[in-house]
Amino acid sequence: MNAQATKNLNFKEKKKISLYSIGVNLTLSLIKIAGGIISGSAALLADGVHSLSDLAASASVYAGIIISNKKSKSFPFGLYKVENLVALVSAFAIFFAGYEIAKDVFFGEASPIKDLRIALIVIGLTVLITYFYARYEKKMAEKLNSPSLKADAEHIKADFYTALVVLAGILFQYFGVVWGEKIAVLVVVFFIFHSGFDILKEAVKVLLDASVDHETIDKVKNILKDNPEIEKINYITGRNSGSYKFLQLDVDLKTDSLSEAHHIAHEIEQKIKKEMPFVEKVIVHYE
Repeated sequence: MNAQATKNLNFKEKKKISLYSIGVNLTLSLIKIAGGIISGSAALLADGVHSLSDLAASASVYAGIIISNKKSKSFPFGLYKVENLVALVSAFAIFFAGYEIAKDVFFGEASPIKDLRIALIVIGLTVLITYFYARYEKKMAEKLNSPSLKADAEHIKADFYTALVVLAGILFQYFGVVWGEKIAVLVVVFFIFHSGFDILKEAVKVLLDASVDHETIDKVKNILKDNPEIEKINYITGRNSGSYKFLQLDVDLKTDSLSEAHHIAHEIEQKIKKEMPFVEKVIVHYE
């Protein structure tokens, strides 16, 4: 499969998974709001309203993936960083989710539970859906090297933690234990903010053109070492942009022929792209 075919498949897969996320968040919103109304749980109802913000975040991820695949003469290196920008927005959405959970529990008023059975069924469904879908989306995001899908997976995982908080809150409230709910919230909010910070850090690094990771550089170095035409590797650097990488190499070649050097540089570029499918462009400087 050539580079363009790989890129098209990557785009279709990312678009499909982001649509799955929209469906998951819509389902979660509806069952939580309905469950909150029937059971009389204000926490569950509030969590359902919060899931509407998750739905908006998933919709923005979908829009980001669509936009990042567009071509424009004004952006010769592509619009791939739109994915990282969406990941950045998702990080702040995760921070906001943590803040809302803490605020609702520490400053909100407790309300009586009318139907504990319905509340537990809804929370059970929420925990199962968010746990398994977050794992699936994270696995696919890593396979597709998509920062926005990774961020969305963390957002879904944050909803899993939220569900655990709501479950603890419902049970503690039902049995009249107020302090236990607050301790549970502190633990969960810590994990939520930790996830948000990791996404924020990675998105900012890419947007500021930080160097590619050491693993990528080592892979390129190993590919170059296998080439007998290369006398010396001077440096390897690059940057990330969305799912893709842009690399720059400087090497000394064992030839004085300009045309032959150009041919070798082209072969190096093609081999790197073949063995590293998420590399968009390779610029080879040679002497």
